[in-house]
Amino acid sequence: MLALALAAVLSAAPAAPQPKAPVPLGPEWTLKGQRATCGRGPRARTFKLRSQENLVEIGMGLSADAMTFDGHLAPVLEACQGDSVTLETFNAGTMAHGIDSHAFHVNMDRMGPVAPGKSVQFTGELTVPGAFLFHCAAGELTDTHIKSGMWGAMIVYPRKPLPKAKEIAVLQGGFFGAPDAHGVLRVDSVRVAHNDPYVLDFNGRLQHQPVTAKPGERIRVWFVNAGPGISSPHVIGTTLDRFMASGNPANVVRDVQTGLVPAGGGAAFEFRLPEKGMYTLVDHDNLRFLPLGFAIPFEAK
Repeated sequence: MLALALAAVLSAAPAAPQPKAPVPLGPEWTLKGQRATCGRGPRARTFKLRSQENLVEIGMGLSADAMTFDGHLAPVLEACQGDSVTLETFNAGTMAHGIDSHAFHVNMDRMGPVAPGKSVQFTGELTVPGAFLFHCAAGELTDTHIKSGMWGAMIVYPRKPLPKAKEIAVLQGGFFGAPDAHGVLRVDSVRVAHNDPYVLDFNGRLQHQPVTAKPGERIRVWFVNAGPGISSPHVIGTTLDRFMASGNPANVVRDVQTGLVPAGGGAAFEFRLPEKGMYTLVDHDNLRFLPLGFAIPFEAK
C-alpha cells in the first residue's frame, strides 16, 4: 500500500525542467548594402531590439550562455548618413539593461539602463559614416554585459556612392569562459576582469561557411571590434586595396597588408581575390585562436 501511495505521489509530481535548446546559428553575410539601404535620400528609421538572456549555438558542437539583443550574437543594423534613427531596446531580461551606439551624438543619460519590463530609446541624426559598435549600457556593469555577448554593429553607409562591391559584415568579439561538461561556455568573472578571453570569435560563432566571389571581384568588409585588444585584420593571399579607419571613406589608406582596429572601433576595407582558390581573413595579432575557428574562409571560383 505504501509503495502504491508513493508511486501515485511521484506520478503527480511535475517533471524536472528540461534544459532549453540553444538558439541555432543564424545566417552570415546578409547585408542589404549601401545602394539598397541609402536609396534616394535620407529617411527616418526605427530599430527595435529586445535585451534578453539566451543559450545560443556558436558552432563546433558548443553553445554559450549569453546576454543578447533579439536572441542572437553579433547582430547588424544598417542605416545611411543623414538618416534620422530611433534606437530602442525593450528589456525582456532578468536584470537592468540599456543601449549605446557609438554612431550617435546624444546625452548618455538617455541610454539607460532600465529595469526588466521597461524600454529605453533615443533618436538622432547620423551625421558621420562608418562601422560603429553598439552595446548594452548597464552603468558599472557595461563591460561584463558586453563580454557576455550584448553588442553588435551599426553600419552607417556614406551618402556618396561607393564603388560597387560584394559587402559583408565581420564583427570581432570574445567568449570569456571555457566549455563545461555539457559544452556550454559560461562567463567567468575572473577572465572578464583580466581581459582574458577563452577564445576570440568572428560574428559570434566558431565556424563559418566560405564567402564566395569571382576572381578580381571587389569585396568590402565592414568590420567592428568589440575588444578586448587591437585587431589586425589581414587576408591571407592578398593585400587590402583600401583601408578606411572607423569605416569612414575620409580616413583612407591604400595598398596595405593589414590595418589596426582598436577595441570599440571599426573599419571598412576592400580587397580582391586574385585567382581561383582559397583565402582566409584572420586577425594577425591573435593567430593563437585559429584552432578554435577564429578565421573566415573566402573562395574565388
